[in-house]
Amino acid sequence: MQTPSWLKHPRHYLFLKIFAWFWVTVIATITILVFLSQLTSNVGNDELRGPMLKNLEYTAKSIERIVAKHGKPTQEVLSHPRLSKHKLLYLNGEVHGVEMLSEPVSKEIDLSLLNFTKYMRPQIIFTDEYQAYGPIALNVPEGKFYLYEIDEKRKKPFFVSLWLMPIWLKLLIALIASLMLSFFFSRNLIAPINSLKETAKKLAHGDLTARADVSPTRQDELGVLGRDFNTMAVQLEQLISAQKRLLADISHELRSPLTRLKMATGLAQMQADDAQHAYLERIEKEANQLDKMIADVLQVSRLEAKSQTLALSTQSLQVIVDHVLNDAQFEAKQNNKELIVNGTLTADLKCDETLIASALENVLRNAIKYAEHSISIGLVESDAIYITVCDDGKGVDEANLARLCEPFFRQEHARDRNTGGTGLGLAIAKNAISAHDGTLTLENQEHGGLCVNIRLPIKSE
Repeated sequence: MQTPSWLKHPRHYLFLKIFAWFWVTVIATITILVFLSQLTSNVGNDELRGPMLKNLEYTAKSIERIVAKHGKPTQEVLSHPRLSKHKLLYLNGEVHGVEMLSEPVSKEIDLSLLNFTKYMRPQIIFTDEYQAYGPIALNVPEGKFYLYEIDEKRKKPFFVSLWLMPIWLKLLIALIASLMLSFFFSRNLIAPINSLKETAKKLAHGDLTARADVSPTRQDELGVLGRDFNTMAVQLEQLISAQKRLLADISHELRSPLTRLKMATGLAQMQADDAQHAYLERIEKEANQLDKMIADVLQVSRLEAKSQTLALSTQSLQVIVDHVLNDAQFEAKQNNKELIVNGTLTADLKCDETLIASALENVLRNAIKYAEHSISIGLVESDAIYITVCDDGKGVDEANLARLCEPFFRQEHARDRNTGGTGLGLAIAKNAISAHDGTLTLENQEHGGLCVNIRLPIKSE
């Protein structure tokens, strides 16, 4: 019969770890409960042996001998300084309630606790109030007694003090200890799961370099899962990077024949008659459109792959916005639409001027394209720079709203050449803003129309 793999390598299986911890916890709980159930009084004890036992036995024999030889009352003999100097002697009678002391003790000291130990072997007996040694049986005319030597001032050992603590305090300590043990156990168990969760969240937001923090020495299911997850993330990053490189390479290679096509078209136009000229102009227009699309694809690819080096310099953002708005105003007038600007910006921003201008240009061009009458631009400066571009168009279906910034995505009603574009403008804008640690979000207005919200952190240094 083949041995199961979990028996060959028990450390590699989370099930066995959980089982072991649960088993230990149950055993510990039962042990604590049994221990506490035995603490019915505030008395602890330890075996009495060695010189202390011999001294106590000698004292008992001395009491018996003196009483028998001189015929004195046991109480008188017990109180004699020769026997009780520097110590308190206590005789506990076999008959309940009969007892003798070498000297009076405080009423706060409860000697009745020793009744529980009369028939035990000689012990060191610890209580909250004193420490006693005994019992040693002796016989005198008054009857049978049990001798104890009592030390009122002797400090109890630390572990005895713990032993004699109130039950409620022991329960509290046990509760706190179990909570701490459970906390550290749970944290150790959940830590790799939390790491996987956070890494998955980063991957979902586009950070393909994110990896789960899993110890390479961990061999249980969570360790294997973490390493497999990281392997998947590496392969995913490589696959997407390869696709982006392929797209960029294809786009780059297309530009050479496209350039030759445009040159050939130009030469053909010089020799064409009127009938042919119209067709050649159409070819040229489509070639220019294709050239722009290829340029946009290359830019998106570089931005998404984070391979584009930013030409950072400190610029007045208002100056950049004004340049873009001047061009946008002209385009809006050509389409009989109005551009409304609210607010101004005073901050200088460390940025790539070309990329920021390209992002704003694409957002404004998209708004002009789909607006019916007007486009409003809001400029706000506080903890960051906020730029809002809203149109009064029909808006976007909520199901498609999150996909508008995906490359080549266009709504079904916007796929014609005249109005639909290539579907790259907002993708370029979002990646350009992200390259500056900013955010670009989309939302529909209640009264209709689409709003593009841009947030840029203020970085002047």
